[in-house]
Amino acid sequence: MISEITYTLLSDGSSDKALMPIIEWTLLQLDSTLLIQGIRADLAPLKHPPKNLTHRINVALRLYPCDLLFIHRDSEKESLSNRSNEIGKAVDESDFDPKKQIAIPIIPIRMMEAWLLIDEQAIRTAAGNPNSRHKPVLPNPKALESLPDPKLILQEHLRQASGLKGRQLDKFNVGKAVHLIAQNVFDFSILKQLTAYQNFEDEVRNKLSIHKLTKNS
Repeated sequence: MISEITYTLLSDGSSDKALMPIIEWTLLQLDSTLLIQGIRADLAPLKHPPKNLTHRINVALRLYPCDLLFIHRDSEKESLSNRSNEIGKAVDESDFDPKKQIAIPIIPIRMMEAWLLIDEQAIRTAAGNPNSRHKPVLPNPKALESLPDPKLILQEHLRQASGLKGRQLDKFNVGKAVHLIAQNVFDFSILKQLTAYQNFEDEVRNKLSIHKLTKNS
């Protein structure tokens, strides 16, 4: 029996839209019967964009109603527990109604880009040059969470994979290419080796069970 579910991703910036294929892959791994509709809460164009996380949650829920609200923060220099507590506090102080929605933190270590350094072909394809001779030397999965600047590493691989030089390389939209990587990864299983993803998957599994119980009650 197919179950419909909607989700909203509340993230730090537009590049974090790359998390959506990971979210949907995770949901389908846990329940293949789901019919998923997702959207990223784009609050930047608002006349008065909310600044703190509590207000951003309130506005996201008002403009993008959903069953599941994924709240993204990179851990950066903070621990997973500190970031998780920060998100939990913001949810508690918001207008969030646990009877209507379920909040799920998504906290990569250190940055979202670490979760995209997993597929050579996806990087070449996203760079617009699937037959590129550049073969990215990707970090061992177990080392991804210790990289000081995964964004810089990922962007450099994209530039090299593009095969562009000079002015063409200067015009290369590396931000757009980052968006495309996750769309060209068809199996995110390698992320299961990462502590941050394991926490995320466990959270999704638990919250999905709660959602099903609430919906059927």
